[in-house]
Amino acid sequence: MKSKSKNQPFIKKKEFRFHKTEVREKGKRKSKGWHPVYVFLEKGNIYIYVTLTHSDKVENMLVIKLRKNPNPHDKSDAYYVAEVREDTKDKFGRRRDNWKMDDLDDEDIRNIKKR
Repeated sequence: MKSKSKNQPFIKKKEFRFHKTEVREKGKRKSKGWHPVYVFLEKGNIYIYVTLTHSDKVENMLVIKLRKNPNPHDKSDAYYVAEVREDTKDKFGRRRDNWKMDDLDDEDIRNIKKR
């Protein structure tokens, strides 16, 4: 069966959620836990997002520092992995209402998608 999301338009989002990350180990899926992500586009049943982290180095990935940490209760530096990912909505937790992305950071992340 073909995915219905191919014919649907992209919907701009500005929300933070936790994503259930999984790793493959010896051919088996293994849950690694929940990780914060910034969802900036939605298309049907798919969220398009970047991963957020406190680490300035992630193995084999470009990491870019955010101007302001989106979590208002966290004063430490925040970074995003400059790799756009997508996954189905059922792999995400509830929305974090009190988090906010800086407008310039949001623009930078959306430009990654255009490239």
